[in-house]
Amino acid sequence: MKSIVWSRRSLMVAAVLAIGLSFAVGYFVRNSQPVELSIYTADGYVGADVATFQVGDTSYGFRGSVAWTDRAGTEHPDGWPDCLPKLQPVEGVRIGAAVIWHGTSGSAQVLWVDCRA
Repeated sequence: MKSIVWSRRSLMVAAVLAIGLSFAVGYFVRNSQPVELSIYTADGYVGADVATFQVGDTSYGFRGSVAWTDRAGTEHPDGWPDCLPKLQPVEGVRIGAAVIWHGTSGSAQVLWVDCRA
């Protein structure tokens, strides 16, 4: 009878380890993938302190500040892009965007705005 109990314990420990290992491998595979910046030309809407752009089924946005390039080609690490007048729709804005993952949920964020176009 002891050998049956020991076998059940061994199987239980092996099952717990296998489940834990599968979660760990999934976590590291998902988090080791680089964030890819996609470049889009999109239409959107600019609010008082937020801008949103629709690309297919995804709404990308930023609040308050974003890296941007002005019309002269000068890069700014943060601030409000001069090509996004507030409280109105905008068209044909070139953005760099990505989905930033936090565990299993993602946030579609604008990471860069190009005002040269």
